[in-house]
Amino acid sequence: MIENLGQALAETRNTGRSVRFSVEVTPEGTVRIVHPPENEGVTGTKEAERAPGSGLARAKARGEALAARILGREDMVTAEELARRMGTTRVTVNARRHAHQLIGLEGATRGYRYPTWQLNRDGRPFAIIPDLFTTLGDSPWTLYRFLTQEHAELEGRTALAALQAGEEKRVLSVAASIAEGTFA
Repeated sequence: MIENLGQALAETRNTGRSVRFSVEVTPEGTVRIVHPPENEGVTGTKEAERAPGSGLARAKARGEALAARILGREDMVTAEELARRMGTTRVTVNARRHAHQLIGLEGATRGYRYPTWQLNRDGRPFAIIPDLFTTLGDSPWTLYRFLTQEHAELEGRTALAALQAGEEKRVLSVAASIAEGTFA
């Protein structure tokens, strides 16, 4: 059974599609993996997303429109522009994004955009960024939201404003509280 689960995980990673199977256990203790035919069963997520007028399709469209507006802001720049501001190369910027040392937001059509505000006065990324990824997870959009959202624990300021005021430890504490589902 574990082997079948491993095969299903590999298949979904390779194809980018969900894989369904059922585990059938008989009263005698026999275990059998059952793969449903391709068109059998409940409508899959992809079909639901494409259904015109579905709530999921509308929500997805709203999310994509919001992402496009965010990525189109003046404070969002390309890897080349951020590299220029940092005094480095585009390759270095992309490597630092992969290493979770920079926040790079990906959109549907515009590629990656980098918020300029993640650089301190010296043109270096805030040193806390890798710790925020570790605390809040791998999604750069999660970090973006955390940093630009006002937090009661920071007297209603954004986490970014607190970072710019030199309050790294406090920002990390708020991030940890959010990740744990508790509040300071």
